[in-house]
Amino acid sequence: MKVFIVTEGLQSTGYGHLTRCLALYQAFEEIGIQSTFIALCDDEGKRYLGDINLEAYNWHEKRDKILEQIKGSEITIIDSYLASKKIYSQISECVEIAAYIDDYIRIDYPKGIIINGTINAENLPYKIKPNQRYLLGLDYILLRKEFWDIQNIKRNGKIHDVLITFGGRDIRNLTFIILDYLLENFSLFNYHVVFGINNKIENLYKYKKFNVTFYSSLNAEQILELMLKCDLAISAAGQTINELARVGLQTVGIGVVENQRYTLNGWVEKGFLKKEIWYYHEDLLEQVANSFQEIINNHNNKDTAYCDGQGARRIMNNVIDSIKEKNE
Repeated sequence: MKVFIVTEGLQSTGYGHLTRCLALYQAFEEIGIQSTFIALCDDEGKRYLGDINLEAYNWHEKRDKILEQIKGSEITIIDSYLASKKIYSQISECVEIAAYIDDYIRIDYPKGIIINGTINAENLPYKIKPNQRYLLGLDYILLRKEFWDIQNIKRNGKIHDVLITFGGRDIRNLTFIILDYLLENFSLFNYHVVFGINNKIENLYKYKKFNVTFYSSLNAEQILELMLKCDLAISAAGQTINELARVGLQTVGIGVVENQRYTLNGWVEKGFLKKEIWYYHEDLLEQVANSFQEIINNHNNKDTAYCDGQGARRIMNNVIDSIKEKNE
């Protein structure tokens, strides 16, 4: 069976597409199917992917190349914020099953399978069509394999360690703004700070008098270990917040791009986040501090997992079932 996974991951777009597509690659790999991963990505993006069957090139510009490459394949999965509807339509016409990872009804997708693992995505106003299948909501959140089968999450019942992470880029440069404010107001905690490639880090020496540990370029196993070590997190509302929900780590979530609105709303409604906070709020730091203090005051030691981590497996099984149904 030929399976292609097509996406992008650049400093300008972020790397969440790469990590969630990697989850699908791992799901197919688990049952003995090696996909071909085609990505427009930079060196940092390649680091996120590790040792996989990767072909890195600008498939948006080399449209003839990708259409020839995937032609006749059983399954092609696309995850893009850049590709036009025309490219999607061309791909859907030359493969048996096309699947599209969506976040917010970005375009009117052609025939195929529409995947949206955003919490409450089943409530979005998709135009249901007879030649489409929809995999929507919490059951289809795409997490890397390290987050699939976590057992026996245990924390000590008190808040000592705080994780701060704003993704691989930190496009709003919030990491050190938030850290400085927390150190001024909550200096007794141990802070674990994952900084992005956009962060200016030349002044790290000034944090030596505090209990701050810095990290960069963490793989999935390392970030999971850090999440399990910590008692509270502050994070952007991208792919990382779904991983935090998986491990039940109480989190202050901050929206940094508009397409995170559904995620923020959904996790507030689910009870994982206390409130919706946006980077552009004038009282951002006060809102972070208030949510931080509320978690401290009402610390929940139940270690509740807010999703089961099985989204990649469910999607893979659904896509393969669609092939079987088509060929019956």
